[in-house]
Amino acid sequence: MSDAPTSKEAVVLKLLAEGDTMLCLDACHQGVRVPPQHANNHALRLILNLNFPQPIEVTAQGVSANLAFDGRRYTCYIPMEAVWAAFNPDTMQGMMWPDSMPAEVKADLALRQQQDASQSRTAPPPAPRAAAPTKTPKPRGRLRPVTRASKKTADQDKTDKKDDREPPPPRQRGHLRIVK
Repeated sequence: MSDAPTSKEAVVLKLLAEGDTMLCLDACHQGVRVPPQHANNHALRLILNLNFPQPIEVTAQGVSANLAFDGRRYTCYIPMEAVWAAFNPDTMQGMMWPDSMPAEVKADLALRQQQDASQSRTAPPPAPRAAAPTKTPKPRGRLRPVTRASKKTADQDKTDKKDDREPPPPRQRGHLRIVK
């Protein structure tokens, strides 16, 4: 987002104009209306798109939309205070508002950063890669027409190699029939 807007409303509207938009929100925040199974999630992620069949309304106060959860429609309302990040899931371009981020998410983020830092300190530096040998492409086989004589000899070769093989079972008719 080169000319990045700063207000949450402007960011969400800009991202929606570009396509899919993922909203990261604190579903425990007062005023959030989401299905009960998601109401205790501090890091709920919702994907919105203006091409959804139901309209999406974005205002400075919040986002309202009729969304599907497990195939069931639910009228959702997300106050802007509950939104702590918005981005395009394809390009990962967007914005995060750390002031709106719940303490649980901040703690989880700090823990992950510590783990990443400790792994990078304990991991040995990557060995320099040797130049990959250049592979010469394998010659591709040519197609040639198959004549009946060559097909018979190929079939005979197969039967000669597998003399102990039993004859194929008789061909069965299809199980479907036309009903008028």
